[in-house]
Amino acid sequence: MQRALVACMGPGAAEQLALAQVRLAWAEVVTEARLQRGPLSSRVMRVTGSTAHVEASDSMLAQELNLRREALAWTLNERMKGRPGATIVVRELAVSVGRGGTERSL
Repeated sequence: MQRALVACMGPGAAEQLALAQVRLAWAEVVTEARLQRGPLSSRVMRVTGSTAHVEASDSMLAQELNLRREALAWTLNERMKGRPGATIVVRELAVSVGRGGTERSL
């Protein structure tokens, strides 16, 4: 699959697909855990090594994500199992509080 992506979309396509799978799984996991509702939100900004860097909209949400980070990382990996292009395994979460939505990374 990675070879087909490289041929069609360029050398960064496989990494972008893997990151997109992490972001999708994160959205599903936090919604299911009821950590994504109303004004509270979080998103995976990037993954370096095996650490997912998560930006939370609020300091209280960031604290909650930090308290649950082991369980969230495990659930995130379970959610991605078997998905096409999901090659990233997350072992750690690094949670920070966002700067009011001034930066958007896709």
